[in-house]
Amino acid sequence: VVRSGGATPATIALLEGKVCIGLEEAQLELLAKTGHNARKTSRRDIAFVLSSKLIGATTVSGTMLLANLAGIAVFVTGGIGGVHRGAETTFDISADLTELG
Repeated sequence: VVRSGGATPATIALLEGKVCIGLEEAQLELLAKTGHNARKTSRRDIAFVLSSKLIGATTVSGTMLLANLAGIAVFVTGGIGGVHRGAETTFDISADLTELG
């Protein structure tokens, strides 16, 4: 669908200490097999995930930052976040809206 519209899909993830934009098949497979064990990576988590050489799946704010640094002006997401269920104990509050400015 993306290619038929003239765009190039470029999945963004953090893999073993590197920012990867436009994943190869093997990288997509690694991310998929890691599943829920991939670190949810917001803007604030990028340095930690990279320096720890973890596998990170980017949130919208993480994707937005990395896409911008790579010169990608437009990207697609399933939705933006807010305050997530259970935030009173997890403090899982999305940086998506802040990142949008």
